[in-house]
Amino acid sequence: MIFDFTEEDLRSNQRGFITPHQKEWITGVAGGIRRSQRGNFPIVIFFMIIGLGIFFGMMLGNEGAKQAFIADPLNIIVICISIPVILGIVSLGQFFGKRRADRLENSGLKTAEGVISLDEETSDVGTTYYVYVGEMEFKFGDDMSRIFPAGGRFRVYYCETSFLQMILSYEELS
Repeated sequence: MIFDFTEEDLRSNQRGFITPHQKEWITGVAGGIRRSQRGNFPIVIFFMIIGLGIFFGMMLGNEGAKQAFIADPLNIIVICISIPVILGIVSLGQFFGKRRADRLENSGLKTAEGVISLDEETSDVGTTYYVYVGEMEFKFGDDMSRIFPAGGRFRVYYCETSFLQMILSYEELS
């Protein structure tokens, strides 16, 4: 099931608290965000070394290309600048990934309440399903109409970061 919460989780969320089980889940997701960003760094370094190796191999492979490469100092300047720029871009990605993970871990419990409305959007990548609880929008990769039927009235407990809303529990209202 996509939403794995217990009655204890729901009661705790109703009182405005996140349970240790939910906190552990949020910490796991935040850790995954950090690990995915860290995992990119060795891949970028590997392809940067391969790319530079191919570039220098082609440029220094024969005497004519070598003379043309060395004749213009701009070539060396561009290479010397491109390495820190690439590393800086990767470092910024890691910084923003860590910041997003920290915000998720430290986010508080929020509540959305209202009548459910559904929408979907299809693109080349696939279909995104939207569930609107009052004014709050939640995005899913699967159709949620069985869990959140259109016209039903729900209260949803969630935490969020800049682009991610994680539903911790929900309840149908009369």
